[in-house]
Amino acid sequence: MSKISDPITIRDMEVKNRFGYPPMLSGSHDTEGRPTEKTFTQYEQKAKGGVGIMTYEATMVDPWLKGPGMTGSNIGITENIPAFRKMTDLIHKHNVKFGMQINKVAMITYTFMGLVNYFGIPSNIGPSSIDVEHASSAWALMVPSWLDSIKKNNLKIKELSIAEIEQIQDLYASGAKNAIEAGFDFVTIHSGHGTFPQSFLTPYFNKRTDKYGGSVEKRCTFIKETVAKIRESIGAKAPIIVRFSADELVHDGNKIEQSIEIAKILEKAGVDCLDITQGIIIRSPYGITIPSYCKPGCFIHLPEEIKKHVNIPVMGVGGINDPRMAAEFIEQGKADIINMGRQLICDAETPKKYFEGRIDDIKHCLGCLQSCGTCVYDAYSGLNYQELTPSTEPKKIVILGAGIAGMEAARVAKLRGHEVDIYEKSAKVGGLVELLAKEFGKERFMNMVTFLSTQLKKLNIPVHFNRELTKDEIAALNPDILVLATGSEATIPVNLKGKPNVITQDESILKSKDIGKDIVVWGLNAYWRGGLESVVSLAEEGYNIKAFVGSEAEVGQVIAGNAGRRFWISSWLRDSKIPIYTSAKLLDVTSEGVTFLDKDENEQFIEADSLVYCGSRITNGKALRENFEGTASEIKLIGDCRKPRDIQAAMTDAQKFIRSLK
Repeated sequence: MSKISDPITIRDMEVKNRFGYPPMLSGSHDTEGRPTEKTFTQYEQKAKGGVGIMTYEATMVDPWLKGPGMTGSNIGITENIPAFRKMTDLIHKHNVKFGMQINKVAMITYTFMGLVNYFGIPSNIGPSSIDVEHASSAWALMVPSWLDSIKKNNLKIKELSIAEIEQIQDLYASGAKNAIEAGFDFVTIHSGHGTFPQSFLTPYFNKRTDKYGGSVEKRCTFIKETVAKIRESIGAKAPIIVRFSADELVHDGNKIEQSIEIAKILEKAGVDCLDITQGIIIRSPYGITIPSYCKPGCFIHLPEEIKKHVNIPVMGVGGINDPRMAAEFIEQGKADIINMGRQLICDAETPKKYFEGRIDDIKHCLGCLQSCGTCVYDAYSGLNYQELTPSTEPKKIVILGAGIAGMEAARVAKLRGHEVDIYEKSAKVGGLVELLAKEFGKERFMNMVTFLSTQLKKLNIPVHFNRELTKDEIAALNPDILVLATGSEATIPVNLKGKPNVITQDESILKSKDIGKDIVVWGLNAYWRGGLESVVSLAEEGYNIKAFVGSEAEVGQVIAGNAGRRFWISSWLRDSKIPIYTSAKLLDVTSEGVTFLDKDENEQFIEADSLVYCGSRITNGKALRENFEGTASEIKLIGDCRKPRDIQAAMTDAQKFIRSLK
């Protein structure tokens, strides 16, 4: 039985343990496609954190791809080799095997750039000429203007000739050679998620009738030939890894049965390791940017099945946010290496803490997808990493409120050497996050509260519960700094106040007010700006959602960049057939139902028992500051107390203020 601490050999390359960091786009490169100091910093933090093997993010092989607006990496430019060599030298100091994932500008780039050719370079290319609408069905669902853009411009995918295919294969071989010359230990061909090679593998992209299309064997021809050219280019020593989606999570794509056949073919073609992933970013992004609605490790059955049919190492991935789960998967033989992407963005030291037995010091990923370059836990992590330094002028700090902003302010302040006390008017910590975590699929949001609560205890920071201090009591404590972190409250429009059948989002979660069977939910955004998850929660609890209505022009605009989360909700709403009204104006709520103007200013009436109003919150922070004036040399408002927003803003407020102190 293998253990996660065991070394493993891929071809002739020995990896010190089974923790992996998969390729994760950072957008941190310069306009020439070279890594910057931000890139160096974030990768070195993960290498220091104890991971055994890392794969550098998807790197283009197009030598002409550079210029203003460029934020991706490019190994196709030979002049970039020294910059990447600096990166590999840095990582190798920590005894980590470091490879590069190579990629080609194609359909994904075309889609992400808004259906235009990237810097004038043809990217609407593929094995076959197919409709963009079908190829990008996730975007067609999420973005209302998507289909209009496609139809207006009669957009298609351009079918490549054999000569053009061979030229692209040569680009992969050249890029791989540059990567090895830059000091990378291996190369990975990205053949999943909707990338160029993946478009040959899948039947809905590949309609060719020549040697590149048809049977599974023929659809593997592009990758087999590319592997052969890369091997000739880089020599016999460095491993070649292929990453592909073993379940594309669409009805007309590859499933595990086809992927087992693909895996066998790739092994026979000389591939040294298989990195098993899932999903297509422009059709099923929830398999790639995995939201909290999916359980951690929910895709581990894919590498487990592939592993039964090949004799080369197999990597597994899929929202795994606990090293104990990763270790269990290795011991159960479900994979040979466990890749942890967003978890190592959340806490780069996860492997190190696991090996040292410090499990309760690990920050576990929430699956929020809110910020995955710099985690919501810490504004000074990842791309923005800055070491925490001791204070030169320690202060006595009193914090009112034990929500996440108050707890984080206390944690960072104590680590810097300040004296801290927290006073909380309720009997528990966590503030609004407890409510947030009660909504559908968001239980993991409590990970943050658990981590902070544990750290407060370890740091011996007093938390005084059931204490709502008066001005005189605060003055008697004689603090240098008073931090107000008392959160916010849900509210409703003035004309609806006092109506028994108008329910705030908080009341709907806590069930502190009677809700009728038939309801209308108001507010089309997420977090505390709308009722995206509230709709799902209420429906799962048995309420009949008569309509989902809001003043917003789009559903889930606030999470537009979180494709997996937005797509999952959009799919659920579509399948549930709940009527949706955008750009609406709420007029009245009576005992009979809800009246509003739709986007065309036509009056609509929905018969309902209750309206659940989601989105608006208020704070009494300014009034508190005025009331407590004179109790401390400085009074600071943070989190929702300053301005109702979200988790990331609350944590950032706390960290920035405490770090700004001398």
